[in-house]
Amino acid sequence: MKLSELLDLYSEIKIEQGSYSPDERIRFVRTDSRKLDKDDLFCVPNSSGEKGADYASDSNSRFILINSNLKIQNLEGKVILKTALDPESLAGPIASSILGNPSEKLKVIGVTGTNGKTSLTHILSYLGESQGKSCGIIGTTGVKYKGKLSDTGYTTPDPSSLQLILKEMLDAGVEYVFMEASSHGLKLGRTNGVRFQAGVFSNLTQDHLDFHPDMLDYLQSKALLFSSLSKHPNTFGVIDTDAPGGKDFQKYVRSISQDLKLFHLGKEEGEFPISKETFSLEKTSYTIRLSELWGKDTIVDTNLLGGFNVRNTALAFVTALGLGWDKQSLLNSLQSIPQIPGRFQIYYSKDRSRMAVVDYAHTPDALENILKSIRESKPNELIALFGCGGDRDRTKRPKMAKIAQDLADKVILTSDNPRTEDPEIILNDIQAGFVGEYSPFLREADRAKAIHFGISSLKEGSCLLVAGKGHEDYQIIGKEKRHFDDGEEIRKAFDSFGL
Repeated sequence: MKLSELLDLYSEIKIEQGSYSPDERIRFVRTDSRKLDKDDLFCVPNSSGEKGADYASDSNSRFILINSNLKIQNLEGKVILKTALDPESLAGPIASSILGNPSEKLKVIGVTGTNGKTSLTHILSYLGESQGKSCGIIGTTGVKYKGKLSDTGYTTPDPSSLQLILKEMLDAGVEYVFMEASSHGLKLGRTNGVRFQAGVFSNLTQDHLDFHPDMLDYLQSKALLFSSLSKHPNTFGVIDTDAPGGKDFQKYVRSISQDLKLFHLGKEEGEFPISKETFSLEKTSYTIRLSELWGKDTIVDTNLLGGFNVRNTALAFVTALGLGWDKQSLLNSLQSIPQIPGRFQIYYSKDRSRMAVVDYAHTPDALENILKSIRESKPNELIALFGCGGDRDRTKRPKMAKIAQDLADKVILTSDNPRTEDPEIILNDIQAGFVGEYSPFLREADRAKAIHFGISSLKEGSCLLVAGKGHEDYQIIGKEKRHFDDGEEIRKAFDSFGL
C-alpha cells in the first residue's frame, strides 16, 4: 500500500513529521514492535502507555503511527503519523486493506461471552464439517483448519496476526471461520477490520475485572461484536437470554442496533424455549421449540454431557440453522461431537469404576455449572479440586470457595497459574470464602501432588473434578512457564494406584 493510499483511506491519520514520498510503500502493519520490518507501519498501542514512546524510538520501522498525546524522541529517519484514535484500533482495518480484505470473502462467525466460547466454536466447526463445509477455528485452543493446528498465545490474536490468519485460511479454501471474540480483543480493537456474518452470545458473569473497570464496561465490550454486525446486510445475532447477563445484553444490543436480526434462545422467555432436559453419563437430551420455518418442537440428543452443554449445543444449533444448514443433518451430527479439549473432558480408571473430569472452569459461574452438571450424573461422591490464577481478579476467589463448598462433597485447594503471586496467599484468599467451620479436604499448593491425592481418595462410583486449566499444558510459576497437563497427571495417578 502506498503512503498516499493510506492517507486517502484513513482521514483520521495525518503526517506529523519526517521526509517522505507519497509513493513510498508500506509493506504491512504491526502492533508488536518485535515483529516489525523496515517498511512496516508500527501502530503504537495506547495500552503500551509511556513505554510506547520507547518502543517507537527503538523500532527499526520507518513508519510510526502514534496517538496524538504521545511524545517521543529519537525520530531521525522516521515518518511520524498521528491520530486522535488508539492506533491499535486502526491496525486491523489497515492490515485487512493491505491483504485484500480476506474476511469479506469468508463467512466469519464471532462467539463472545464469559464461558462457552471454545466449546461453541468447536461444536459449530464440527457441525459445518459434517455438512461438507470447510471450517476454521480461532480461539483459546489455537488456530485450526485443514488439519493444521497452531498456537497464537491469545484467545483473540493481535489485529495484524488475525488478518494474516484469515488470509491464510482464505487461500487454503476455508469457507467458514468460527472465532472467539474476547472482551479484551473487542475493546482493544483487535477485531476491527473483520467483517462478521453472525455473532453469538453465551453468557456474562464475573471475570477480567483486572482489565475492565466494572461489569458494565465488560458487557459493552462484548456488545461491540453485535454493533459491528449492524453495519452490514444479511447478518444476524444469537443471544441466550436466559443465561446470566443475557437479558441485559439483549437490551443493550437492541438499544445500539435497532435493526439487527436477533434470535433469542431461552427456556421460557426466548423465542426458542428449551424443555424436557434429561441427563446421563451417556448422553444429554432436550426439546427445543423452533419457529415454523424450521419445524416447531424438535428433540435434540447429544453425546456432550451436562446442563451447560444444553445451552452450548442449542446455541450452535440455532446459529447453524440461521446459516442455512440442513436441520436433520445437524441433529444427526449433534449426537457424535468429538470431545472438546479441556471442556468436561472425562478420564476413567481402567475398570471405569472411577472418573475424573478436566474442565477449564476458572470463574465462579463456570465452576458452578460444571459442578452442577457432574451432580446430574449422580456420582457416589464428588471431589472438587481447583485454584485461582495469580495476578488476576482476586474478588472471585472466595466466591469460588463457597460454590465448591455448596456443590461438592469434598474440596481440594491447589495452585492454578500463580504467576508472580505467593501461592499460599492465593489459597488464603480462596479459603476465606468457606462458611462456618468448613475446611478443605486438602490444601496443597503443588498441583501434581493435589491431583494424585484426589485420585487416591476416589471411592468406587465417585468423581474428581480438576478445574481451572482445562486444555492448558503448562503452569506459570513466577515468570517461568513449565510443562504441566492435568490429564497427564490424572493418568499417572490412576496408573500409580492401580486404578
